[in-house]
Amino acid sequence: MVTSVDSNIYLVFDIDDTMYDLMAPFKKSHDHLFAGRVNADTTELFKKSRIYSDIILEREKNGEIPSTDSFHERLRMTYQDVGLKITREESALFEAEYRYYQTKIEMFDFMRDVLDYCKEARLPIAVLTNGSYKGQWKKTEALNLQSWFSPEQIFISGEIGYHKPDVRAFQAVSERMHFLPEQTWYVGDTYESDIIGASQAGWHTIWLNHRMRACPEENCIADKEIHEGIFLLPLIKTLL
Repeated sequence: MVTSVDSNIYLVFDIDDTMYDLMAPFKKSHDHLFAGRVNADTTELFKKSRIYSDIILEREKNGEIPSTDSFHERLRMTYQDVGLKITREESALFEAEYRYYQTKIEMFDFMRDVLDYCKEARLPIAVLTNGSYKGQWKKTEALNLQSWFSPEQIFISGEIGYHKPDVRAFQAVSERMHFLPEQTWYVGDTYESDIIGASQAGWHTIWLNHRMRACPEENCIADKEIHEGIFLLPLIKTLL
């Protein structure tokens, strides 16, 4: 039984690769379609796809690329780096499989423990995620986020109009949730969009670096960095 606490912090969570294994749908699609055609480490391919996803999302937001081309461009750039040319037809097949496997996603056990604790302790929490409203909302349903969050606590960039790392995305959460920036902690896996964006908005940050990515900056600005999800709940408890 968790005792309700008087919280001096607010917690905001990313979804993709923070709450569930985003690599699993990618790996299943890659193994089926391209594994026999390219000798590349799947983990490194996935990391590249995440980087290119953020780049393409920014270009899409700026009107430089139509949304109908975004997935193909992300995939094309990812596999181009390992010498494989992807056709439109192939990227369409990959996307279809990828979207299917995304409906089968399951929340990390450690994240379920964290959210259960937050709910029982009545901690103020929210979600902030990049992506289209339709696509990300499907993920919230697949992960059953409604067990911990009301619709008003879930912020999707495609709905609010600002994409991480734009500070206005984080400010939208602060304003609607009445979260004081200096007392807000953001939990995310991507340094460029999660850690940098939240820090620029005046929030504190927990970098869930379970992919063991090297920090792209000489001096890492994350307030806390953990490499395994099992350390997240103990860390949150120390912050209270």
